[in-house]
Amino acid sequence: MSKKPLVLVSWDGTSTPLAMIHLDAAAEFDWLLFDYTGRQPAGESLLRDQACTVLSARTECKGEIYQALADYLAAQGRCPEYVSLIDDDVLLSVSDINRALHLGRCEGLDSFSPVLSHDSVYTHRWTLRQPGRFYRPVDWIEVMMPFYRGELFLAGRAHYAGNISSWGIDKYLMPTLQQIGGWSRTALLDAVMASHRRPVTSGQKTYRNGRTAGEESAAMKALCLDLIARHKPELLDSAWYQRIFVQRHARTRWQQLAYGLGRPLRRWLEQST
Repeated sequence: MSKKPLVLVSWDGTSTPLAMIHLDAAAEFDWLLFDYTGRQPAGESLLRDQACTVLSARTECKGEIYQALADYLAAQGRCPEYVSLIDDDVLLSVSDINRALHLGRCEGLDSFSPVLSHDSVYTHRWTLRQPGRFYRPVDWIEVMMPFYRGELFLAGRAHYAGNISSWGIDKYLMPTLQQIGGWSRTALLDAVMASHRRPVTSGQKTYRNGRTAGEESAAMKALCLDLIARHKPELLDSAWYQRIFVQRHARTRWQQLAYGLGRPLRRWLEQST
C-alpha cells in the first residue's frame, strides 16, 4: 500500500468542503475528508477539483475521528509516512501542509504541528508563533492540526476507543506512546503558521459515555500511567515524566493576577511590532 502522507480535514457535510484550505499548490499527500455529521456517502470523490476519500460517520467530538481514521487505515492495511488530522476551523494552505511535511521529513520528526497566529483563538500560549526560528522541540502537540508518523498514529488505535472528546490523547497518550516506541522527536513548526477561527467548546459538554472532557483526560492519564508501569517503568524517574504527569499546569492566584495585569501591555506590544 501507498506510504504517501494522508491529511484528514473535518467537514460538516453541507458547507463547502476544504473551505478553510487555500488550494494554492498541488497536494504532495492524499486527501481524506471526514464528514462528522454522517450525511455524505463514504467513498472516492472529486471535491473542489481535489481527488478525495470521504469517510462519513456521526460523531460527537474529535476523539471519535481518531478512532474512525485508525480503523479505516487498519482495514486498508495502510500505514502512511505521516498522518494529519486538521479541524475544519483551521485556516492554512496546501503549500503550508506541503512545507510542514517537508520539514518534518528533513528533521526526522515523529509528531509536529504548525504554530498559531497571534490573533487566533488559542488555549496554550506556547502554541503561538515565535519569530526567527524554524521549529522548536516540545513535549506534546495539540489535537487541532497534528501530524504523526504513521506507525505512531496506528500504535494508538487500541487506546482511542472510548475517548470521545480527544482530551488526553494529545497531552498523555501520544507522548507516552512516543517514549515507549522510540518516536520521541516532537516539535512546533514556527516556519508554518495557521490561524484557528472558532472558540474551543469540547470542554463544556458531557458526552454520551457520561464523562466530561476533563474526566476523559483523567482516564487517559491513568491509562498512560499503567502503560508506563508495564512497558517502560524507568520513565517514572525521568524529567519527561515530571513535566507530563507531575508538574503543575494551573496558575497560582498570584500568577493569574500578574498575567491579567500584563495582558494589556502584551497586546500593545503585539500591535506595535
